[in-house]
Amino acid sequence: MARVNLSPARLIVLVALVVGGVAVLLNGFDTDGDVAAVGGTSPSPSLSLSPSPSTTTSPTPTDAVNTPEPEVDGVTFVVLNATSTAGLAAEVQQMLEDEGYTPGAEAANAPTTGVAKTTVYFRGGADAAQNESNATNMAEEFLDGAEVKLLGAEFESAVPEDTQLVVVIGADYPGAEA
Repeated sequence: MARVNLSPARLIVLVALVVGGVAVLLNGFDTDGDVAAVGGTSPSPSLSLSPSPSTTTSPTPTDAVNTPEPEVDGVTFVVLNATSTAGLAAEVQQMLEDEGYTPGAEAANAPTTGVAKTTVYFRGGADAAQNESNATNMAEEFLDGAEVKLLGAEFESAVPEDTQLVVVIGADYPGAEA
């Protein structure tokens, strides 16, 4: 085992640290929880260990706070049939119209066919958050949890500019043929 060098200077520093530590332990705390000032016996008013009221709150998820309530009244939509089942778009349009949605155009065939999954597209822009909320609600409530996506260029020419939602009926819709 190695021998520890206990030179007088090191020994003095060690003793000073031990004495200082004992002094802090014996005099450092008073009965009401305040810390005593180093080198004195009166507590410093700025050094308090007592809990103080906090003005901060825990953060909340912004998505939950900023998600608008879904609307039905006044929400315009178009239904496009991407299956080979004739009349399916008109059937879905009538069902959604009966639920309070406003058709923006007559039901029609989609510019593409053979779509596997029914999707509700929402228009972007300044009202994108509201449109997405409306699309999600429509998909969950009336279209068996259809996918929800931002409206892309593939359907822009097929729907009027003031249409907020576009429902594309896919092969997964009940009664649809691929």
